[in-house]
Amino acid sequence: MTPVNEELPPTEDPYASLFRPEEPSATPSETGRVFRSQGVTGHEDALVAVPANKAGKLRTLSRDTTASTDVLTVHSGAPTPEKVVAADVSEHTDRGEPTPRVRTTSRAAVVGSLTAPLVYAITIGVTLVFGLGNVLIFGGQPGALTGIGLIGATLFVSIAVQQSDDIHAIYAPAIAFFVTAITVGQINVTATSILDRAIDVFFVLGQNWLWIIGSTVIALTIVALRRRSLR
Repeated sequence: MTPVNEELPPTEDPYASLFRPEEPSATPSETGRVFRSQGVTGHEDALVAVPANKAGKLRTLSRDTTASTDVLTVHSGAPTPEKVVAADVSEHTDRGEPTPRVRTTSRAAVVGSLTAPLVYAITIGVTLVFGLGNVLIFGGQPGALTGIGLIGATLFVSIAVQQSDDIHAIYAPAIAFFVTAITVGQINVTATSILDRAIDVFFVLGQNWLWIIGSTVIALTIVALRRRSLR
């Protein structure tokens, strides 16, 4: 039996060399180690970074058995696209392969990016430009060319508007054509009284009802389909 007061021989602990001795020694001691992941071969002298008997205690980490080496996957949240791209680039760099090009889609960047002020600004701006061209090129008042511009702007904003402001894409076509009628639509009007000009605006809107109603229906349809797809 070993006496109680007798000190037992120290157990050889490979992790103990990571810490500097409390008292300086004449001979230099090892203060560093090379660690490896579980499953890595060819580096038996390196210590396992996360021993198998301790990996189960890490609640936020899990073993990925599909890879050739152990991969620790964080479950606290879904990986962001930036992290996925960085991991892919790092993997190819370690293998000596050329870095893959990151392909981004402009459509994904546009959809859901417009707020309500931008919806009105784009719809009104495009309709005004087409209406001005309609009046200056063909004379008279805003007509088919203005309506084509209105439909194009409505299609764009209805797809690009963010979900919380999609209702404004339905209101924007009628407002845009009304603003066009009271501005560039008055260029070729010879009436001087406000009442005559107001009546002229009424007739401009009535003559172009098909473009106004058509754009509104298009916006309503796209908004309804987008809301249905997100359910």
